[in-house]
Amino acid sequence: MRRPPHCRFAAVLAIVLGVSLAASGARAPAASAPPPDPPPAAGGSSATAPPPPVQPPPGAGHQARRERARERAFERTEDAAMPMTPEQLGALIQSLSITEAVSSSQSPPEAVMTAEAMDLNAARPPVVRVGQGFGTSLLFTDRTGKIWPITAYQGFNKGLFDVSASTTSGDKDDLPTVLVVQPVASRGAGNLVVTLKGLETPVVLTLALGQRTVDARKEYRLPLPGPNAAPEYRAARPGGIGADLLNVLNGLPPSAAAVRVPIGGVEPEAMAWRDGDALYLRTVAEVYSPEYDQRASHPSGLRAYRLPDVPVLLVSFNGHLTELTLKE
Repeated sequence: MRRPPHCRFAAVLAIVLGVSLAASGARAPAASAPPPDPPPAAGGSSATAPPPPVQPPPGAGHQARRERARERAFERTEDAAMPMTPEQLGALIQSLSITEAVSSSQSPPEAVMTAEAMDLNAARPPVVRVGQGFGTSLLFTDRTGKIWPITAYQGFNKGLFDVSASTTSGDKDDLPTVLVVQPVASRGAGNLVVTLKGLETPVVLTLALGQRTVDARKEYRLPLPGPNAAPEYRAARPGGIGADLLNVLNGLPPSAAAVRVPIGGVEPEAMAWRDGDALYLRTVAEVYSPEYDQRASHPSGLRAYRLPDVPVLLVSFNGHLTELTLKE
């Protein structure tokens, strides 16, 4: 059976249009996305097989493992050598700077000048407190208050302090009379051996560093007359000068129970205490009346007396006799 003419024309037109569309799809630009993979066939296998994986060259895996091991070793070494981050290191440096600033702003040690009786038969040597940045002068006096010359001295542990000697007269040919200790460290301890003229027993002192109190000047009073001893008109006390009189010479009360007493007639710096039935006096004046029980003197001219408790004393001050009065 023959088709009508219009049916034959429609079939020819469909064939022509299909060919045109296929040709236009084949001429699509290369930049366009590739068409999606066709769906898998009914049997479950894909229409096209995936490309085979790229095989590394021989030895590439071993080289990669070595590189990773090197990186891990570098990280461990870096952590051991520099365990802190730059931020933590900066914070630590700032903290140390603040600590140093606070330490430098602290008050310096207290410097004192004292006299002390020396017992040549003591089991332990006396202690001299020294501090870095402070010089400590040492002098030795006899029981009359005169300076005892030094014939030799030796300091030990030179890494902690230096010791030098000088004369009070200024004459280089004279024997030294003053030792100066200059610490060069902040902590530690050592000792100093001093030989005094005519004294068979050497004097041994312990030097202690790092104390809150520093002996700027330390006088040691020996219970014997020295080579330059002043004339003694009274029998010396068998036990030497007592601690009460040395306290007064240092400007301290003779005991905790002593009461300060105002005085007049001599220098304003004169001091007096009443302790029981005794009167203690610290002055540069020479007491003539009443007769004192004990007296201690310092090379600077200061004197300390232990007297009967009387209201008026006769003293020599600046070359003139005058009355020293106690004010109640």
